[in-house]
Amino acid sequence: MKKNRAFSLVELSVVILIIGILVAGVTQSGRLIRQIKLSTARSVTTSSDVASIRDIVGWFESSSEGSFENSNSVTDIQDKDTLKNWFDINPQKGKGDKPTLTVGSSGTEPKYYSNGINGIPAVYFDGGDIISFEPTGTDPKFPLITGDKNYSMFVVFRADGTKNKAKSVLTEISGATRAADAVASLGFWGDASNAGNPGFISNISTKNNNFLANTTISDSTDYVLGAVVDLPVSGSASSTSVKVFLNSITESSLTTGGTYGDISVSGAKFSVGSNTSSAEFFTGLIAEVIIFDRALKKEEYESVMKYLKNIM
Repeated sequence: MKKNRAFSLVELSVVILIIGILVAGVTQSGRLIRQIKLSTARSVTTSSDVASIRDIVGWFESSSEGSFENSNSVTDIQDKDTLKNWFDINPQKGKGDKPTLTVGSSGTEPKYYSNGINGIPAVYFDGGDIISFEPTGTDPKFPLITGDKNYSMFVVFRADGTKNKAKSVLTEISGATRAADAVASLGFWGDASNAGNPGFISNISTKNNNFLANTTISDSTDYVLGAVVDLPVSGSASSTSVKVFLNSITESSLTTGGTYGDISVSGAKFSVGSNTSSAEFFTGLIAEVIIFDRALKKEEYESVMKYLKNIM
């Protein structure tokens, strides 16, 4: 009759080694999957039709090499690094002609998340972060020029936490503060009547805006939000002056506020994650921002929305 015996140290060592190899294999597999997703995202970006659509004035993307510089001025970004600069990857302009989003003060730095939206990098804003382009005087690199009434804006984001009411995902504002009337913004500005409804906002004091009817942003859900703006030179805007899209190439039904044909944005500050008001900081991930200096045609904005949906 055989006697039961304990495992020897050698046998235990072999078991531990095997477990270690298996764990390492799983870890390496996870890294490999993330690397494949990252390479795919970069390939989708470089081969997309977006680059051939004219009049791109800002393209901030999170998966391309060299998109960021951390707080130590290093471009070899690591997970959870605090950011100093987010660089424009617009292929239609030379390096010196592109705006760079920069952190203005300590304590407002967003972070780089390597495993962000759909497993590819994104920028995390904690409800107190902002990264902006704020020129001195007239700067031709500014995304939207003074008096601009025709433009298109797109953003990929995931809200997290208190996203309702007055939150800004991206904004170009005409004055030094949020109180300025003329803005171009994608976000959730508003009051209790449209809390959490995504949309486009063009006027603060009179709440002239276009929010999606019967749609409320959910936490931890990925979205592509776009607005195609074609305001008249003078007079009141019509019901087709602003088109808003959410996760679809089909125009969304809107709750429209006021008339704002006389509103034209000007270049005081362009920001991602907030504007200049501490009450309007976004909480969550932002993966990509694209701005065009004109109202895109149907086939063009469909191409942009399809491209952005492909990275989600």
